[in-house]
Amino acid sequence: MSSIDENLLTAAKLLEQKRGDLDGHVDLHNHAGEVVTDRHRTALSFVESSLQERDDVDALAFEDTTLGRQVAGKFRADAASNSLDDGNATRLSHLVGVTESELQADALSLHARLNELIENNGAPAYILGAGNPETGKTNLMLLLIQLRSHVVEDLMVVSNAACELTDERVTSAHDLAVTLLKNRDRPKVVFIDESSTHFDARTYRREVATQWTPLAKRFAKIGVDFCGNVIHTGKDAHPELKRLSTLSYFKLEQKVVEFYAQWDSDAEMPTERLFGGPLEDLEAAGVEYSPNDSAPWSWNLELELFSEDLGWDALLNELHRNDSIENP
Repeated sequence: MSSIDENLLTAAKLLEQKRGDLDGHVDLHNHAGEVVTDRHRTALSFVESSLQERDDVDALAFEDTTLGRQVAGKFRADAASNSLDDGNATRLSHLVGVTESELQADALSLHARLNELIENNGAPAYILGAGNPETGKTNLMLLLIQLRSHVVEDLMVVSNAACELTDERVTSAHDLAVTLLKNRDRPKVVFIDESSTHFDARTYRREVATQWTPLAKRFAKIGVDFCGNVIHTGKDAHPELKRLSTLSYFKLEQKVVEFYAQWDSDAEMPTERLFGGPLEDLEAAGVEYSPNDSAPWSWNLELELFSEDLGWDALLNELHRNDSIENP
């Protein structure tokens, strides 16, 4: 178990011990571990001790009173909101009490952990989503985009999918390159839906190798936060998609998903399962999009575009020049 997982487990078990769900060696006030000021903590401890010492009250905790519930609810709501914003997974784990290897997907700590994985130590994340038909593969990718939008300011969504999250719709490799270079100073998500068709190794093996790979390997230099591709299985996906992936998921059914850390380029399924098992009841993205959208795509990026020693502005001018030639 990693030190991060151990911290999450310890923080969560502190909550369960306070609630009396776990045997512990110390008695804890209910506000132990809560994000409150020293002044508030002192006052709460005094109230708790006073209640415990009263003969007419049978071990009543302040949080069991109407006022106590209101006070505790406010402290936790503020702490949860702040922790979700700054990605404090340990604090979130304490607030929601996730200790099982099979996590409930509605837990705030899961959102923080997913954001941490997408963060990828500051490098672009390459997320590959797969699964059975009609299980919500695209919806889950949209949910991940929503999670990042709460953490990354002014996040731009560039996609071939027509949905309300898409800021700039692109339907070709050329248009994607132009859009990314024009907006290279703005953080971006690249999401290519229906990649099982557009990145099929049997049909577009050369196009992916000569157009996608050179562009994708430059995402870090042009402000791409993460790239998401949705496929069906590893059987129909180009090996480069799997080789680049830093996080992947497989949708078993609509309300069940498994996340993985690695996908070997020659494998049909990803490996190194995360979170100890399937996640259940992951909420829907709540984004309007058409499940019948064809999410079109064409491979038309200029070959050898990155072989010349050109700066970003010069590359963009070259793309515009080629565009003018093809569309006079």
